[in-house]
Amino acid sequence: MDISLKVSKVKENKKIKKTVTYEYAPKLVSAEYSTNRMDSPGKFTFTLVENTGIAIEEGSCIRVKLNGKDFFKGYVFTAERSEDHQVKYTAYDQLRYLKAKASYTFIAKSLEDIIRKIAKDFGLKVGDLATTGYKFPSLVKENESCLDIIFDALSQTIRQTGKIFVFYDEYGKLTLKEAKKMKWNRLIGSRNELSKYTYKRDIDKDTYNRIKLARPNKNTGKADTYVYEDKDNIKQWGLLQYYDTVDENMNAAQINEMCKTYLKYYNKVWQTLKLKNIMGHEKIRAGWIIPVLIDDIEVASGIQRYFLAEKVTHKLDNNSHTMDIEVKNFNELGVT
Repeated sequence: MDISLKVSKVKENKKIKKTVTYEYAPKLVSAEYSTNRMDSPGKFTFTLVENTGIAIEEGSCIRVKLNGKDFFKGYVFTAERSEDHQVKYTAYDQLRYLKAKASYTFIAKSLEDIIRKIAKDFGLKVGDLATTGYKFPSLVKENESCLDIIFDALSQTIRQTGKIFVFYDEYGKLTLKEAKKMKWNRLIGSRNELSKYTYKRDIDKDTYNRIKLARPNKNTGKADTYVYEDKDNIKQWGLLQYYDTVDENMNAAQINEMCKTYLKYYNKVWQTLKLKNIMGHEKIRAGWIIPVLIDDIEVASGIQRYFLAEKVTHKLDNNSHTMDIEVKNFNELGVT
């Protein structure tokens, strides 16, 4: 494993201001990089041996490469020194700055339009943004974090289109990709490198077998309701209802289609695998599609399945690179 950890600092005197870059890899004790598919920025923690003080200031830019390839770019937010001359730093990618609260009203705008607007307002760099094909009739957000605004719009776009999109920071550029274009070709399974895992099935958190949407009606003073349900699953699981209000300008056809889409998305048993100590690869992050084969549990039954990585944690220690990956099963990924 060849690692480079460069830190850029701004130095200035009375006459000149310049950026100086330092290489800290020789002082590196260990590092960990974690990404989640939804709701949080990428986080890179690393520990250095430093004889005096804390060398890296808050706000310093961190650039990490593994085997010559881009791995992480972000900014230092915390530093913690211990008595053994080790300093632990925590850096986040650009998504950390989207925790700022704001108010927005978007009319006939797509997810990619929303990302561009917020990024411009906060001075963040944008890379490739996929065309989702869906525009919100209206999306009104009051005093919410920009991160929540974008991820809420992302969730709604996924439900509306039936396609899985992933929003993340790709080495300093806000990026939006369709998950099926982020497919790993290396099989993970009990017949090769997988030694530790946990498998979970549940209908506890994000499972709904009835969808009920309400549209405000100014003429009647009441709400028009639209309901779609799976009666067989209601008998089997009990009634698990999803309820929400929709924009008053949506017509009946649009709301009915939304109900059907939501029921298709939520009416399922969720399956989660936590895979431990996988051989690391620098490009894998949350949102990638991972092929998995495990013989002794129902999720695979000896057949290769594709899973969506919800969380990926890279561990760099003693010249080794491993990953822990949490994946979920998506039948609608559209990949083979």
